Amino acid sequence: MAMKSRIAGFAAVTTIALTGVSAAAYATEEVTLTPGFTNGIAAKATGGTVIPVTVTGGTVGDTPTAYSALRITAKVGGVNAVVAWVDATHLRVTAPATPRATNATMQLFSKGVGGPESSATVAYAPVVTTAAPARISTDGGATVAISGAGFLGVSADNPSAVTFGSTPATSFTVDSATKITAVAPPGTNGAATIIVTSEGGASEATAKGSVLYRAPLGVDLSGDPAVKASGGPLVLAVTGGTLGDTPTAFAAEAVTVKLGTRSLAAAYVDAGHLKVTLPAVTTATAQVTVVHDTIAGEPAEVTVVPVVTALSAKTDTVAGGTTVTAKLAGVDVATATDFAFGDNPADCSRVGTTVPVTFSCTVPAATTAGPTWFHFIAGNGQASRFTAAAAFSYTDN
Repeated sequence: MAMKSRIAGFAAVTTIALTGVSAAAYATEEVTLTPGFTNGIAAKATGGTVIPVTVTGGTVGDTPTAYSALRITAKVGGVNAVVAWVDATHLRVTAPATPRATNATMQLFSKGVGGPESSATVAYAPVVTTAAPARISTDGGATVAISGAGFLGVSADNPSAVTFGSTPATSFTVDSATKITAVAPPGTNGAATIIVTSEGGASEATAKGSVLYRAPLGVDLSGDPAVKASGGPLVLAVTGGTLGDTPTAFAAEAVTVKLGTRSLAAAYVDAGHLKVTLPAVTTATAQVTVVHDTIAGEPAEVTVVPVVTALSAKTDTVAGGTTVTAKLAGVDVATATDFAFGDNPADCSRVGTTVPVTFSCTVPAATTAGPTWFHFIAGNGQASRFTAAAAFSYTDN
């Protein structure tokens, strides 16, 4: 070290030159801690994955106390992460949650000074938590709101970034880090997992991140199904899908029937038929809709037919002559005509003007004994249909 003095009046200036000491010694020592870990280690966008890290370029302390003094912190993808000491050259870094599921580097900091970013990356994959609605038509076209995490890393340019089962969404929009709106493609009856894919990977398949495709079921009108005005059981043939091979399978399909806006329970008959018990109907036609686990099929308009709801007597001899009171139900039954017991026309007249509509009839003679039924034609021209209440029988004596 050299020293030089100069005295000028009362002032003295001293110049000191230091040798062997770098000026950098007065600055914070350069930090070169570099994290190393398995390249492409998988992590969820919701965070929580513990990443084993090997530190090079320096030490993180031989003891927990020394580690604490270094104030080691970490960032993954620019987001602060939780760090735990293992030993002088090893750490455990917990991947933080991220709004952008992508391949992210890691950086270590000592006393606030950052080292180089890692050459390895953490492969963040999106997370799907829910989908609404949970049940959609196999025809496709439903707008589904997908909730989850990491969606900002999903590329709108990748048409396969959102899939239902193995089929890409018809279209989708990334609304935020936690929401995607997608238009569902056509599918097959059953569950379909929604998978969202980013550069970092694909979301895991979960039950809550799925939709249930349901086939819209229609009603086969070729057999001219008719609703009896008095209500009662009705068997319907369905189209558009199967009801299941067993009653248990049918129960899983959650099929109901609507009469107008009224929901009715449906009972299994076979894979193509179901049975419902209808209430009384006062209109000439009725709209019947099969609902497959909230997915409504095409409504079918069926005819409502007039019927006999009660007979005061169920038998008479072949000679006839007994007076029978018949109660009727249906549209225009008050002006009914063409009453008959089997093939035998009957003389009937209306009794009163109240509901139910009632007619008094004289049983006509018959040529042979045996079972038959009482029937008529309503004022609108609709012939009555057989019901148990219309059953009648002639006896020999």
